[in-house]
Amino acid sequence: MTTTSVVSSGGEGAAHAGGSAVTTADLDAQRRQAKQMVWLRFTIWLALSVLVGLAPTISEYLHSRQTAGAPHHSFWEWCSEAQLYPMAMSLVIASVGEALMQLMQKASAALVLVTVNNLVIMVFAAILSSSSDDENKIKEVVGQQSLIAFLVAVAGSGLCTLMCAKAAAAEETAR
Repeated sequence: MTTTSVVSSGGEGAAHAGGSAVTTADLDAQRRQAKQMVWLRFTIWLALSVLVGLAPTISEYLHSRQTAGAPHHSFWEWCSEAQLYPMAMSLVIASVGEALMQLMQKASAALVLVTVNNLVIMVFAAILSSSSDDENKIKEVVGQQSLIAFLVAVAGSGLCTLMCAKAAAAEETAR
């Protein structure tokens, strides 16, 4: 007894004896759904990790603008008081945890590289954060460095989140 495959000339898929046909339309729908899930996961990460994390700082800034007699700070002074170092560290550690879970399932050199980069960012943020509460700090310098650390952490952890989401979507599509 021989099993044969029939492939239509239109490339719509294959029908196996005793099985169901999988069309390219089905595969395209699965890929589209996987892509939507990747972007949904990234959007949730952005909203919950970044925006909610910055909410107290943004709220304090808006409150100070609406309060008479509130001290007006320069942008860099505001950044120096925004606790961006701890925010950067929390973003990075969450992405490292997610990456480690993904790496346990399937190793990826690119994901390892991004994870190591994120760990380096976290170490620098941890070292630099100790001076952010010093009474002799130079507010502009602390503000600049903390904003840079935060933006690099957002980029690194966002990239890590996208890579993990894409890997999870690829695994789901392969099933």
